[in-house]
Amino acid sequence: MLKKFTEGLVFGSGFGIAFLTLWYVAAYVVSPMLYSSTLDNRAADYSISQNAKPQMPASPNPEKSPESASQFHELKYEEQIKKATVIALARYELSPDGRMKAIIKDFLKKDPGTVIHYKVGDEYASSSYSPKPGTNYGDGVIIFFVDSPAQMKLAMTFEGDRIRGLGDLPLELFTNKCKAPNA
Repeated sequence: MLKKFTEGLVFGSGFGIAFLTLWYVAAYVVSPMLYSSTLDNRAADYSISQNAKPQMPASPNPEKSPESASQFHELKYEEQIKKATVIALARYELSPDGRMKAIIKDFLKKDPGTVIHYKVGDEYASSSYSPKPGTNYGDGVIIFFVDSPAQMKLAMTFEGDRIRGLGDLPLELFTNKCKAPNA
């Protein structure tokens, strides 16, 4: 009787381990692949249905369309300046609650007719942060917007008079390039 009980226990344990192994494979390997393909199909269906609907008016400048801005971060900074419809400079200011708020101080570039929902003096909350010991986020941030209404595409910090994300490019040189007539 004890022998039969032990054999049943071993058989049940083996069956349980096999069940758990199959469940793991299904949950962590197969399901994400199925879910991903479902999302891809939904995205394709959505883009097809969007193509069937009336389109928004074309961007006044075809170079600044969402399609060309999709790889915005890979462009050279001169091209980023050209493709951006708005470039804002925000500086970090300590607020009474201890947070560092990114306050827009200047628009280095703003194409005529571009709608932007920020003005000088507004907080750009996406770049604000709560300071942590041992971290340095610089003195401010340069924010690139594309299209109209303007949508944020890229932000990079600066410290002192150097923009870190552009190989320590001087802020003054960057500002001059943004304000140049052919920018």
